[in-house]
Amino acid sequence: MPKGISIMSQLLGFVNYNDQKDANYDIAKTILENYHQIPDLTIYELADLCFVSASSITRFIKAIGYESYRLFREDIHNTIQIDVDYSKNVNFASAADLQPIYKRYTDKVIENIQFTYEHIDYEQLHRIGEIIYQAKEIAFLGLEYANMVGLHFQNKMASLNRFVQLGVTDEKQRKLVDELKEGAVVFVVSLEGSFFYRNTDLMENLMQKRCKVIAITMLNAGKFMNYCDEIILCNKSNSDTEGRIALNYMIELIIMYYYINFSKG
Repeated sequence: MPKGISIMSQLLGFVNYNDQKDANYDIAKTILENYHQIPDLTIYELADLCFVSASSITRFIKAIGYESYRLFREDIHNTIQIDVDYSKNVNFASAADLQPIYKRYTDKVIENIQFTYEHIDYEQLHRIGEIIYQAKEIAFLGLEYANMVGLHFQNKMASLNRFVQLGVTDEKQRKLVDELKEGAVVFVVSLEGSFFYRNTDLMENLMQKRCKVIAITMLNAGKFMNYCDEIILCNKSNSDTEGRIALNYMIELIIMYYYINFSKG
């Protein structure tokens, strides 16, 4: 399985970006519509469900990074069994717990935004603005949700005449890094640092190319700092995905700063 991207994201990618006439679109859509049944289906039963041959299912499975249907089916089973985004307070909550959970979540979101605001380094934002303005190549790397933020960053920076390259899968990110020229500017978004720890070889590649790495993270210490030229501090907590809100906030601040100071010249 491609490292750093979930099977759900892979399947949704086929549905969102492939032509509806493509056979892989139909297979991905059928799997998504019957996701919880897949662990109990043989490859032949899934093929019948998709109105294709078993060999078509095998080709599709390999296209998304699996060596066998068994591994594919096991991975889906594991994703169904595991809740990874939320704390135990949410995972074991009932409808009666919603109001205090929402209150706690909202308080954390506000706390994160306030924390991020209070730690804005305006001199750093100016340095980063100059780096973006002078860059010959800009790339954006991250996992899962960070890539969704990256699409927004890419879109807004394009409107400001700055093209940001984005790899939405692990393979595309690796290909992107391989093709970057020396001295490229690379944003790495990883609130809890998992991107750095999962991709040490990729980060070493960026260092060898003397790329300028700008990290957006909630960490201010750790070995990953050795890879970074600039570290933008964002968030105080992320136990129930509340960090996503302040991440969007920080991205908007960067875009706004660049627009005000570098796009009107």
